[in-house]
Amino acid sequence: MKNQNNYNKKIRKTGFFIFTFKLLIFNLFSILPATAAEEPILSVVQSQDNTQQWTGITKRLQTTGVNYCVVELADIRSAADWGDRRILFMPNVETLTPTQAIALEEWMSKGGILIASGPVGSLSTPGVRQLMRSLLGSYWGFSLNDTQQIKPSKDRMQEWTNQNGLFGKIHGGVVIPNDLTGQTAAVWNSKDNPAAVVTTDRSTFLGWRWGTDVASTAELDSAWLKAAITHHLASRAERKNKVEGASSNCSTSVATTSSSPSSPSSPSSP
Repeated sequence: MKNQNNYNKKIRKTGFFIFTFKLLIFNLFSILPATAAEEPILSVVQSQDNTQQWTGITKRLQTTGVNYCVVELADIRSAADWGDRRILFMPNVETLTPTQAIALEEWMSKGGILIASGPVGSLSTPGVRQLMRSLLGSYWGFSLNDTQQIKPSKDRMQEWTNQNGLFGKIHGGVVIPNDLTGQTAAVWNSKDNPAAVVTTDRSTFLGWRWGTDVASTAELDSAWLKAAITHHLASRAERKNKVEGASSNCSTSVATTSSSPSSPSSPSSP
């Protein structure tokens, strides 16, 4: 009987230890993701071109679940003004000045990654358009008349696009890749399968106006943005988390006036 009691005590002690250990692990893992998620890895560009679409853009960003900072295009004077977050998202920005484009080139040369959508830079000067073609490895060719099915390309280098949730019907435009740098990640299901998404090692170009219901669903938009972010972060795992020399200020809302600098605030969920 005595041996049986000792045996039961040992079982209870072992069970208590296992329960305590599991509780510790659970608490540890429940804390770590929340702490890591507080730091935005993404900056989103707001400009006069996408002001009317901004409500839809922010709703989709909330669906994506990615913490982000807002960068006012009108405030850009140098590479530092693009912010020190590794990824810059430029949704449907058609007009950039030469100063802004040159600053963007310098920012990307320091390790910044650009994700753009829509006819980016298409209303800019010829010099700016040429520079944006170089940075994105492609350019906006023309809008499609009808909604098209988007599907993965046959390029084996773009395996990151072969996942559920990325393919459906979108009303977009043909993206024309550069021969040397641009790689087609997805195509339109129309004659000759023109490019719908083009990527380089430092950029992804989505061939539709992201954040607008007339172009795509919130589910497709969110899936493509998350996939592009994951792809670039995974391929640059050995790089630094911040863009060296850039501003660490983070505003999570649009400034009252575009001419006023965004006031820095603590990073938070949108």
